Amino acid sequence: KLMLDVTYYNRLTTQQIAQRAVPTASGFSSVFSNFGAIRNQGWEIGVNATPVELSGGFKWNVGVAFTRNRNVVEELADGVAELTLGGIGGGPGGPTPVARPGYPFGVFRGTAAMRDSEGRFLIDPTTGLTIPNTEQQIIGDPNPDFVLGLTNTFSFKGFTLSALFDWRNGGQLYSQTTAFLLGRGTTKDTENRDVPQIVPGVLGDPNTLKPLGDANGNPIVNNIQVMTNDLYFQAQGTGSFAINGPLEFSIFDATTFRMREITFGYEVPKGLIERTPFGAINLSVSGRNLWYKAPYFPKYTNFDPEVSSSGAGNAQGFDVQAAPTVKRIGVNLRLTF
Repeated sequence: KLMLDVTYYNRLTTQQIAQRAVPTASGFSSVFSNFGAIRNQGWEIGVNATPVELSGGFKWNVGVAFTRNRNVVEELADGVAELTLGGIGGGPGGPTPVARPGYPFGVFRGTAAMRDSEGRFLIDPTTGLTIPNTEQQIIGDPNPDFVLGLTNTFSFKGFTLSALFDWRNGGQLYSQTTAFLLGRGTTKDTENRDVPQIVPGVLGDPNTLKPLGDANGNPIVNNIQVMTNDLYFQAQGTGSFAINGPLEFSIFDATTFRMREITFGYEVPKGLIERTPFGAINLSVSGRNLWYKAPYFPKYTNFDPEVSSSGAGNAQGFDVQAAPTVKRIGVNLRLTF
């Protein structure tokens, strides 16, 4: 009736191979070499249960798969403070995926808005927008907190109905697609672009990158109105929250709830195929990616975070105008002899 499988792991991986930059005076731009140590630790839990099994042939089976992994770069090669992963790169193409000691593998380094000691945005008094930080920051982590899969299977007299539900919690995605949708005003998320708004924060000096104070030296809360349109589309290097703005504003929590697959099938009773050359005949209809909800993306972008512009490699969590995901409906006929 019940099966439980629990695995805990704590693994230290050393002497990995990566590409390191070298002075161009050497005649080369980079060299492949071994580097540092990365630790992965986590849990994998599997549960398989049969809550209902009746003598009439009805059976209900439940399967749960839970994974939680934590990784951290413990050290790199001597004299190396950071390794760049993949080929996405910074600037217009997105933030840079890096391996940096003390951080999870593959975190994003990129442009960010300037903040005060309490984490409030510093606002440029001349524009009412955020003041960009002159130094790039670690602005995101593509690694999810956990992944949970739930499968329910119902069977009765040759008929089978199976549904797989996924929950991916946490992890972040840089989405250039979403930034462009917001910046160009192509979704209802920004339809009231002529409405004035006030960016929460305190006034700051763009030259000193320090908060401005009133007569008593207290920070001045921002009260400068800007049109919604100006929040999402500005010139390069300004405080936009979408196009040409700091890359941190184009990074979103990729938490997703998804109906991964539903399958309804029927296996022809063996008594009906005794005089045929077939050992079994099974007909099924299946649908994949039929429904999902990404609660932390702008509502009307209808964006599915399960995309990747970096392919299979070390750099993960990038959407640079990737093709959207699709629903798939299929009919399957399986014959055995």
